[in-house]
Amino acid sequence: MIFAHIDENDRTVDMISIPRDLYYNGRKINHYVMNFGMEEFKRVLGEITGYELDKYILIDMYAFIDVVDIIGGIDVHLDSAVIDPTYKTLDNGVWGTLNYAPGDYHLMGKESLRLARSRHTSSDFARAERQHMILGAIQKKAREFGFGDAGTLYDIIRTVLNKTETDISISEAMAYYFKYQNFDINSGYVLSTGNILSVPEYIAKEECTKMIDEWTASVSVEEVSVGDSGVGVPLADSPRPDCENKLQAYTLVPADGNWDLIKWYFRKVFEEGGF
Repeated sequence: MIFAHIDENDRTVDMISIPRDLYYNGRKINHYVMNFGMEEFKRVLGEITGYELDKYILIDMYAFIDVVDIIGGIDVHLDSAVIDPTYKTLDNGVWGTLNYAPGDYHLMGKESLRLARSRHTSSDFARAERQHMILGAIQKKAREFGFGDAGTLYDIIRTVLNKTETDISISEAMAYYFKYQNFDINSGYVLSTGNILSVPEYIAKEECTKMIDEWTASVSVEEVSVGDSGVGVPLADSPRPDCENKLQAYTLVPADGNWDLIKWYFRKVFEEGGF
């Protein structure tokens, strides 16, 4: 997810990516959307960052493809290779895997989405940086449109709004475009373990289940008489693993559990121009 902040004085749009694995008040941040809806998610995100959200948009990946295709594709430059053998591709009837060498590319919607989604051989953080790059490329291409291209712009906005969940109207989106299209995007900021986040100790759910199964199989059983029936009583040499009561998933939290670090990071980017 990307938090965008528009600064009308500096004519900039600052963007910070927030990882979905951020763990706040007993649940991952993306669960707030699924379980409680966007209004509660906006409230929680404002609580975490110190900035109230005015508008939101949940973007459907098919709308993303359509928009890039409508504007005729985007131009991007990759400083390093993006290779993902787990990401299957189908082009002109031929199956392959994601493989972009360093260099310049003109990408249509489907290819842009691949670059935006792949993460298995890089990371969520690297993917977030590529998403910022792609948004910058979309803006660069969109700058070529003016009032004479109002029909195309309307088609783009209608496509986006029809395939997404948002509280932005078509008229507001058109107004935003003409007001902010030439603002500079200040991007590349990602909350990560490379700056203020850390990974709490955890045990995978599958590993916990395995430990309990192995413990159960290792215990001896003594038969005791209760009435006319026998009841098996486990006599373990070691206590039953209590991993079920521990964190069982990969999560991210601020270093030392200091949630003010996230507020500090947002202020540095939004109010002081970054690092």
